[in-house]
Amino acid sequence: MVRAVRHFGIVVRDMQAMLRFYRDLLGLTVQRDALESGVFVDTLLGLPGVEVRTVKLGLGTSGAVVELLEFRSHREAARAPRCIYSAGPTHLALTVDGLDAVYRELSTRGVRFISRPQTAPDQGARVAFCFDPEGTPVELVEVFPAP
Repeated sequence: MVRAVRHFGIVVRDMQAMLRFYRDLLGLTVQRDALESGVFVDTLLGLPGVEVRTVKLGLGTSGAVVELLEFRSHREAARAPRCIYSAGPTHLALTVDGLDAVYRELSTRGVRFISRPQTAPDQGARVAFCFDPEGTPVELVEVFPAP
């Protein structure tokens, strides 16, 4: 059955804004940047005439990947912003070092947070939610070593 989580895909409207957030601010590295089209992707997605730019970002050998998809052939109509309790995928969680410093840095760069970092009741982690440029909630987690 399932051996690993391969990636988390996010359809984006503005690839450059999203790359500034995930690559430049959060430090993920581009592993692949491609324009995909043709029979394979049309058949796979069940859409005719697909042209989609896909950028896969990760952290070296960790295996976890964030895939940004910008459909150039099919544009979504404007929609209401997602909230943390919307049905469907709710957020992307990333482990960070020094959450308080990350919070300060991202805040000074205009990233919007739900709250300041909070310590979990079991004292095992500090957590904060922010939003990427297109409104996807991103959970930043600093995990503390077990006592």
